[in-house]
Amino acid sequence: MKYDRRRKYYMVLDCETATLPCVSDFSETVRQKIAIAKPLIYDLGWQIVDRKGNVYSRKNFLISEIFSVPSVFNTAYYASKRPIYLEKLARNEITLTDWRTATQALVEDMEVVTAVGAYNSMFDFKKAIPFTELYINMLYSTNFYRWEEMQKESCSNIANNRKSESKGFDPEIFRFRGKSYPLFDLWGLSCEHILNNDSYKEMCLDNGWTTASGKYFKTSAETAFRFISGQTDFDEAHTALDDAIIETELLAMIMKKKASNLSMGITYFPFRILGTVESFEF
Repeated sequence: MKYDRRRKYYMVLDCETATLPCVSDFSETVRQKIAIAKPLIYDLGWQIVDRKGNVYSRKNFLISEIFSVPSVFNTAYYASKRPIYLEKLARNEITLTDWRTATQALVEDMEVVTAVGAYNSMFDFKKAIPFTELYINMLYSTNFYRWEEMQKESCSNIANNRKSESKGFDPEIFRFRGKSYPLFDLWGLSCEHILNNDSYKEMCLDNGWTTASGKYFKTSAETAFRFISGQTDFDEAHTALDDAIIETELLAMIMKKKASNLSMGITYFPFRILGTVESFEF
């Protein structure tokens, strides 16, 4: 569809990630921590939509510096999906390219939107994109091996629970290559406007959709989409564009419930908005 400058457009983005190859030196638990702290994007997808969910642009890239390097890609939690990506490539449903080319398309699309967001924008926009950008910049520099050694030391600190000094950030802004873009978080917005009601909580209890501890209700994009679609057996694809498509439907429903502009910013621990399972049952 063609853009109408009188309308507001939004980017819904998702990514799938691997991490640094040195994770093979650590236990499974530590690997998970490193993967969250140091994510490297191999699958990047997004849609540009209006508030009704109409799609104006759709992009999906495999990042060659990550996907095409076995020692890196094999660290991915969903590395077993490699044949699925090869099939997508054969059908021209996804583009294999380098990070710079993919992110140039990303920047061009961000220029036409009012705001950008994801389901868990903290991970996608505050961790995955910035760390992949750093990794690629170092990969093509003369200092890569020295930087890699520093990353190994940082991973050891994570393994030994030695916290590094945290850097403050603006929860309402995504900064990339010298520009700033308003940022929304579909996870927090879904918890606030779609999931915080008796119908959803009862569905969770009926289907066992609670966290591992049993203390909180699950609030993943998968369970949120199951709720709005009525498809209780729906399984999230865990490929970037497919997940961005279902997240677009969540955005459209949130927009329908909110007559005013979309709220910006990241909500910390948004699942807490729903309260505990115990309090609801009581």
